[in-house]
Amino acid sequence: MAREPNDLLPEAAAYRIGSGRIALLFIHGFADTPCIWRRITRHLAAKGLFTCRAMRLPGSAEPPAFAKQQSLHRWRAQVADEIVRLRETHETVWLIGHSLGGALALDAAMRLPDMVDGVAVMAPMLEISRRRCPLLPANAWFALARVALGLSPTFESPFSADGVAADDPSFVYKRDRFIPFAVYRGLFALIRDLRRQSARLTCPLFAVTAGNDSVVDSQAALCWLAACPAPKEVRVLPEADHVIPLAAGWEALADDIAAFILARTPRKEAEPESGESAAGTGKTTFDA
Repeated sequence: MAREPNDLLPEAAAYRIGSGRIALLFIHGFADTPCIWRRITRHLAAKGLFTCRAMRLPGSAEPPAFAKQQSLHRWRAQVADEIVRLRETHETVWLIGHSLGGALALDAAMRLPDMVDGVAVMAPMLEISRRRCPLLPANAWFALARVALGLSPTFESPFSADGVAADDPSFVYKRDRFIPFAVYRGLFALIRDLRRQSARLTCPLFAVTAGNDSVVDSQAALCWLAACPAPKEVRVLPEADHVIPLAAGWEALADDIAAFILARTPRKEAEPESGESAAGTGKTTFDA
């Protein structure tokens, strides 16, 4: 597998783009990298109102020796650290997450309510779909696999090695191919922790689920979201599959998320209009 000098998959480093007064922290999902957000962050940064930070979850896009050290504790710690850093320079911080990243965004908003102003999630992984799991739920199959494959530290990813945009075949990036057991342990632990916690979410919430999702149980997610007392907008995209950030119509969805955020953010004098670009918004910086 080709890797960059920093040992990450190509273009998998965390990055920041834009210089707006509202900070948006983007959290990618299972087996994915920050590159999934590239189109959306560029689009939102160009409005001049947002600073977009796309973080990389610990272990993601790293060699197996490092990837197997992943845990729910490490994910939570890294998300919290990213929020703290953004808070040092921005009065307003929102979290935007997809799949596992959506679940982590909801988790962080409940664990750090004074530091998160709102959340936008796409196909949040609150339960795993049974469509890929005949007879038994996913966590039961995982428990059986840990016994049957006790000498193996990894599973092969159920997803393709390349992330490809549905509406633009030229937008392609590399995903993790082999997933350590530790990732699954962290994922199932997060789902268990969130299962009965929806009443704790009080910040504004924008959520999108996919009608053709074979990864996340969309109905379970909708039930969880419906129980949230937070001011919210919940949408179902009937024709979409799980990877909503790569679906057609992503620009309109990004604009709707931006409008939802701006409607719940106090407006400052001399703030640029949403169609204008502020100086420096096109600059992207990377790190490991």
